[in-house]
Amino acid sequence: MFDKHGICDWCGRLAKVAQHKYIDGLSHQSCESCYDLAKIDVKQFNIGELEARARLERKS
Repeated sequence: MFDKHGICDWCGRLAKVAQHKYIDGLSHQSCESCYDLAKIDVKQFNIGELEARARLERKS
């Protein structure tokens, strides 16, 4: 899971990172210490994005 080195998008440190993919196609990386927070953050964004898309579909 933490298989490459990079900059953590949550704390800004250089470390081994894991990738998190957003529903809109973007992705960010987190280190092991930020992983749980990042996972929650990405999940909440994806839920909000799905809800926004559903609202747009209902309006059209």
